[in-house]
Amino acid sequence: MNNQNSFDDELLKKRIDTFYGYGNYQGNYWFIGMEEAGGDFKDVNNRINIWDKRGLKEIDDVAEYHIDIGWPSDFQPGAAIQPTWKGLIRIVLSAKGKEKINLEDVRQYQIQELGRKDKETCLLELLPLPAPSLKHWIYNQHSHLSYLFNRQIYESYCLEKRINYIAERIKEHKPEGVVFYGKLYEYSWREITKKITDIDFKLTSEGFLICRTSQTMFVIAKHPVAFGSTNQYFHNIGRAIAARF
Repeated sequence: MNNQNSFDDELLKKRIDTFYGYGNYQGNYWFIGMEEAGGDFKDVNNRINIWDKRGLKEIDDVAEYHIDIGWPSDFQPGAAIQPTWKGLIRIVLSAKGKEKINLEDVRQYQIQELGRKDKETCLLELLPLPAPSLKHWIYNQHSHLSYLFNRQIYESYCLEKRINYIAERIKEHKPEGVVFYGKLYEYSWREITKKITDIDFKLTSEGFLICRTSQTMFVIAKHPVAFGSTNQYFHNIGRAIAARF
């Protein structure tokens, strides 16, 4: 590897060990997904270098960060609605009691509210490195870190630590709702929740899993872009969070 075609491994290790997502730990509504999307080496390297320049933050402001990496369009007037975020936004709006949510409601929340450092949501990632899909793994081609040889070794290296850390942050901040999205990592979602409560999940008639403590409703849901994910499905999750007590 030459320097122009390889990651700064020291910086890459910091990213793996310390980056958790976007938004505000003080927020009432937390969303935890598998990992954020990413592209080729140039794209991912830019993302990580900008994260460095912004101060190596554990959680960042999603809009400020994406503007800095050169992707401002999701936060400008008339922005296209981001496919993953739209389901999460509908959950929040429904949890706050809003009925008849329209596309403009979703768009304005995306532009102004979602994942912002001083607002009401927290967007966390189970895994710290961007990837376009489970089938694409570029890190072994551009890094000397042994635990990036393949995805399986990478997950073995960081999953347990991150499960423990996310669980501790939930216990510390006690959000009203924690929504895990993406059924592929259901085992990890259950492991996080087990570290907080011994109450098991129950399947609702709407098709998502729920359990609750005295402070927090936990939900395991479909990914917003998964087959069969409807607006009503996410509205029902929001209503379940609102009615948690």
